[in-house]
Amino acid sequence: LNASGLDKFLKSIGRNPSYVDLELTEQKLTRREDVVEELTKSMQKIGLDMRVSALVNDTIGTLAGGRFYNQDVIAAVILGTGTNAAYVERANAIPKWHGPLPKSGGMVINMEWGNFRSSHLPLTEYDVALDAESLNPGEQIFDKLISGMYLGDIVRRALLKMVEEADFFGDTVPPKLRVPFILRYAC
Repeated sequence: LNASGLDKFLKSIGRNPSYVDLELTEQKLTRREDVVEELTKSMQKIGLDMRVSALVNDTIGTLAGGRFYNQDVIAAVILGTGTNAAYVERANAIPKWHGPLPKSGGMVINMEWGNFRSSHLPLTEYDVALDAESLNPGEQIFDKLISGMYLGDIVRRALLKMVEEADFFGDTVPPKLRVPFILRYAC
């Protein structure tokens, strides 16, 4: 989706579009499946009489919304349950792009930066332990450092260590403090 196409899309849906968030929990989709078709089937299955006219990644949607109100907006960042960023790049600066250049000259890049990993990221012992015990060790490292989905468990791990080392509750450690993800996030 190039910046010009993004602007046309925004104008076609008007200033106050109504969005409905639905989560597909019954199945995992492969890259070859039509997501809109699968979402439609799931809605029909639960008796929801709706038609999907646009399905937009939250980060791309945030960038689109920003550009609708201000053409100078060039980036969007999501800091919630997960994290991501998107930005508008000059199409001729994208080495992987081999198609015709868009008239606007810009293209939207979805960074999917939640999976960013670097030796320069400051990982604490809590971060390392959470990653090792997660459902996806070694993946989504940046997500695990800053996203709401994981912050509660990082806090729980730090509290547990403080309780164990400082005897906050005498010789007793509250059993629930040992339960992973007992501290829920609110995003």
